[in-house]
Amino acid sequence: MIAGALIFNSCDKALDINKDPYLPSETDAAPDLLFPSGVAYSAAKIGGDLELIGGFWAQHYTQNNTSNQYKNIDSYALTISSYNGIWANLFGGGMKDLYIAKEKAQAAGLWNYYLASSIMLAFDYHVLVDLYGDLPIKEGLQGDKGGYNPKWDEGKVVNGLILSQLDDALTKVTEAKALPSMGNPDLVFSGDIDKWRKFAKSLKLKVLMRDFTTNALAIKSLLEEGDLLLADARLDAFEDIKDKSNPLFESDRRALSTGANIRASKTLLSYLLENNDPRIADFYETNDINGQYTAYAQGNYNATSTEYPVGSTSRAKLAATDPVYFMSHAEVEFLQAEAWARLNTVSKAQRHYESAVKLAFSRWGKDATAFLGTDGAYAFKPGAAELMVEQIITQKWIASARCQAWDAFYDQNRTGYPVVSTVPADEQSYVPGQYTASLNTSLVGNELPRRLPFPKVSSDNNPNTPKAVSIDKKMWWHKK
Repeated sequence: MIAGALIFNSCDKALDINKDPYLPSETDAAPDLLFPSGVAYSAAKIGGDLELIGGFWAQHYTQNNTSNQYKNIDSYALTISSYNGIWANLFGGGMKDLYIAKEKAQAAGLWNYYLASSIMLAFDYHVLVDLYGDLPIKEGLQGDKGGYNPKWDEGKVVNGLILSQLDDALTKVTEAKALPSMGNPDLVFSGDIDKWRKFAKSLKLKVLMRDFTTNALAIKSLLEEGDLLLADARLDAFEDIKDKSNPLFESDRRALSTGANIRASKTLLSYLLENNDPRIADFYETNDINGQYTAYAQGNYNATSTEYPVGSTSRAKLAATDPVYFMSHAEVEFLQAEAWARLNTVSKAQRHYESAVKLAFSRWGKDATAFLGTDGAYAFKPGAAELMVEQIITQKWIASARCQAWDAFYDQNRTGYPVVSTVPADEQSYVPGQYTASLNTSLVGNELPRRLPFPKVSSDNNPNTPKAVSIDKKMWWHKK
């Protein structure tokens, strides 16, 4: 597993990771081992299964018509048994390690590991509560202290607990900076406590924006303080070697019998073509027939070989050395742009929007200057707050391709952007970039997936796991 590979590179001892998710007992492991293990586990699932599901549900990707690996994702047919590894390995693996690292670091006065473990654990809580809706935070990682059947906390409560945990971590900055650097065991920031501080505040901003109206004053205070991320929070230690590669590349391109499954979705590709966006070459390969960029409409995996011969659509580009992003500098700029737009401060919204787009282009070695000029395809258009937010989230959606697709899935749930088309993507009146329901949807009408089902691995072992809900049931913070 990727966690093991990364731990062997950074530490001298391996963990037994095959234990009950609710009974952590790595009593012989120190924070300098537990913390990088937790980060590596987090990267394995967030950059693997979550990036895969996010890529399909954010309509960057769709399933090929000559293979079937991801039809259940593309048709929204995931069940309580689907992708239980996200729960078992993230909640039961990485988050368990981070929790124990946090507890041990506190007992030993290792405030650098306490701070970093607390912030990374809060981030993982955020990822999972946005995926499932509820989460067992108060009791779920405490083993015997929390009971064998931890109670699940409601999503709004979880967000409050995340914010409290981040605030607590931030009280330890001075003590953490007084200690020797974590160095190599810190796979994200190489021991830079200032970056961890900025990551925590940026995550606070993101969580607060789940309920903007209620949290407007706190959001404005964070914006005005300005102590937010100016770097990527990412894991960038991958090699083009078996079991040491980017987790999505490893599972899709190296482990499967075919690398042809993940194809371009017409939703994103049509938008890139419409605007002559050069990042199209970073997200997709040209087809094998005429060297052009072509795509299926979302979920059109039953298309015949007469309609779409083998190799006639663009395959998704992935690389063994692609980093796994937890939070990017571009994302933080987009968050600030959106917040200022909602506060009707147009000049600041525009400044952060343009900074975000430039960062999103420069990630791939591209220059956004012409796109942001007066007549540019992505020039900022001042106006009503909601119209500005739509521009910002649309660009954030593009920027998330091949790095944070899971976050674009969350954003569409939260903001409603990109909007959902009333016509299929192959219709002449289709507007490039608008979402469409999968052509093989298992849901009703134009409904889209909004969550993962509560996992079977939890309900089989814990009677307090919430009852099953439909995959299209919206959460409290979703746009109605």
